[in-house]
Amino acid sequence: MKRTLMMTASLMMLAAPAFAEWNPDGPIRLWIGYGAGGGTDVQGRTLAKEIEAKRGWQVIPENKAGEDGTVMSAQLKGEEPDGQTLGFAITTTYDFAPMNSDNLTPEDFTYITTTAGSQMAVLARAESGWTSIEDMAAAAAAGEQIVWANWGTQVEAGAEIVARALGIEVNHLRTKGGRGALNALVSMDANVGWGGGVQKPLVEAGELVILASAENGPVALAPEQPTLKDLGVDLNLGYQYIITAPAGMSDEIRDEIAGVVAEILADPESETRQFIEKQYPPAPIVTQGAELREQILTTYDANVAMMKALAE
Repeated sequence: MKRTLMMTASLMMLAAPAFAEWNPDGPIRLWIGYGAGGGTDVQGRTLAKEIEAKRGWQVIPENKAGEDGTVMSAQLKGEEPDGQTLGFAITTTYDFAPMNSDNLTPEDFTYITTTAGSQMAVLARAESGWTSIEDMAAAAAAGEQIVWANWGTQVEAGAEIVARALGIEVNHLRTKGGRGALNALVSMDANVGWGGGVQKPLVEAGELVILASAENGPVALAPEQPTLKDLGVDLNLGYQYIITAPAGMSDEIRDEIAGVVAEILADPESETRQFIEKQYPPAPIVTQGAELREQILTTYDANVAMMKALAE
């Protein structure tokens, strides 16, 4: 199935009603790979509620936070691929995090569907006066210490790649999740950081500014700002929210779960869709089946190459 930005015509094809060929034997456990209260948690819990309403399946969300989703995925790997236990995290949990694990590979999972995409951007406090990456580099050249807030190994590597491309040095501050990176900026523990989408209220309130997009294109909150690639830094840290299962799940079960998610995201009245449109604009993103698996494996290989290059 083709990667689909949520436009009405193509969504209706994804969401076409069908008779259910599979039903779970009991409650479905939806393991959320991040802590309570963040964007992943809110989206996962809202989606669980709407799956119940749509199919009558009991879906029980449970937070299993830690190590960029690895704590959750390590447990998920050992479960039966019967549709009774699912994971909800972000694609980096599968296309980056396994590089740091001796026990996990991208082949350990069934990839069911994505739901939304990030709004990855480089952020600074508005009071800094910076409005661009060049302003940050100029401040570093003038002697200002640059402290970059990162929530995981991949984004920390990204910050280092940007710093090297600019010819500056940065100190890395590890935080708990994207919200932790924002807190570090607001509390002045850092003066630059990454935001994947949760930055929206602070940007709209004028407390934070977006210096550049870390996606393939501009982010919705600052369409006038360049991407890192526009600035000569070959880096894309964008990710998607993803539902997974242990390896070995049948196509029948995979497609039935993917189908109900597509129906929910196609519905303009869906709480999940409305949350995504607000938090991760402009709309949900759906990639499923074999194409999603290929995306994960290809990105994993690219990330391995990136980390090797960084170590040289």
